[in-house]
Amino acid sequence: MDSKLDYLDITSQIYTRLEMEYGFATPKAQDKAELWKFLASQLARHDDMVVMAWEEALDNISNEGNDFPPKIPKLLMTMRRCARLRSEKADVIALQEIKYEKKVVHLDVAPRLKELAKKAVISV
Repeated sequence: MDSKLDYLDITSQIYTRLEMEYGFATPKAQDKAELWKFLASQLARHDDMVVMAWEEALDNISNEGNDFPPKIPKLLMTMRRCARLRSEKADVIALQEIKYEKKVVHLDVAPRLKELAKKAVISV
């Protein structure tokens, strides 16, 4: 995908928030740098709209009240859900902004019929 997003920067922001909120973001047994690279590669596979939903996704996960930070698959799934809901809301708003006008056009065909009738009489 051709994107101008910096996935490592977004990954850094995600893990910074997780560390602030939960006190840690990665299990001690896992290499932090490798986990960051993996998340950045997963973010690169998604549309920009999904990636930009990371804050809303973390808000929703935080509201669940878990004691542990989310695993990457749960984070990505929540990001996709948030992006989809955001897109659906935008569609509803766009539909509300469309103004429908009922316009009836009456065609007066009588003058044209008279003209055609005159041509038919003349050519006979």
